[in-house]
Amino acid sequence: MSLLLLLISSAVAQESSSQQSVPQPTPKTLRVYDWKDLAQQHQLSVGDVISVDGMSVLKIESTNDTPQEITLLKISDASVIKKANSIYGEFKCENVQSPQSVSNLKMVTYIPPAAPGGDTTTSQQIGSPFSGSSNWRPYRFIVVRGKTLDGRPKLPTQLEVRLVLAGRGTVYLRPIKILGVTGSWWSTEQSGLIGGIGGSVIGCFGALIGILASKGKARKFVLTSIQISIVVGILLMIAGLVALVYKQPYAVWYALLLPGVILTSVFSLNLSSLQRRYDELEIRRMTSVDTLGS
Repeated sequence: MSLLLLLISSAVAQESSSQQSVPQPTPKTLRVYDWKDLAQQHQLSVGDVISVDGMSVLKIESTNDTPQEITLLKISDASVIKKANSIYGEFKCENVQSPQSVSNLKMVTYIPPAAPGGDTTTSQQIGSPFSGSSNWRPYRFIVVRGKTLDGRPKLPTQLEVRLVLAGRGTVYLRPIKILGVTGSWWSTEQSGLIGGIGGSVIGCFGALIGILASKGKARKFVLTSIQISIVVGILLMIAGLVALVYKQPYAVWYALLLPGVILTSVFSLNLSSLQRRYDELEIRRMTSVDTLGS
């Protein structure tokens, strides 16, 4: 039993450490800005909202050759900006003409001053140019953060997604998504430490339990410790499931679930056999005492 605990629990550290070389998980969709909802909330003043394959699509059509820059979406909600690391969407174009300049999508980020009294600066990210007609194409902009004088990150005050049309043509845009990674309870490196230390402790504890049980010593300590370990294992499994529900990274829920499963399963399976072991040793001891007494 102790050997099984030592070998399996050490996998926590090894598996967590191996995750350090794995790329970061794909950002999750934190919020979707649906064109239909924006129009109903009077936050959309350009284009027409149509339905394409059951999805609301913003249609913007230009009938002249005059270049224009159209603001599609303004995001000033600090709670959204705080969690966001990118903005993603898809668009397609039909017969877009670019007689004098280039048509593209871009994002403008308003960055607050590093010190009080300074001027707000803007950062622009320009997407790939497009013209003519195309099928649905993705675009993605990274949310840039400012810095204070001491180097700490500072959230933008506003994000704007804009469409630059150089001339005639029609552009269709699917709903815009805010992507981000939910906050992790601890980092991958910390998970490696948790797995390494926890695995060693579980292994050593299992070895101690095995030695004491084999010699029939410290019955109360052994059985009570096993029962406590089963309860701890159940709590760890519950915490791991909660981490999964809250979409925590692999390094978080794995470091909780694996030791939880190990503690619960191994000690639950061996509790009754250890009790019988102590009972047998106690009967032998009593029989030996009776024999010597007679």
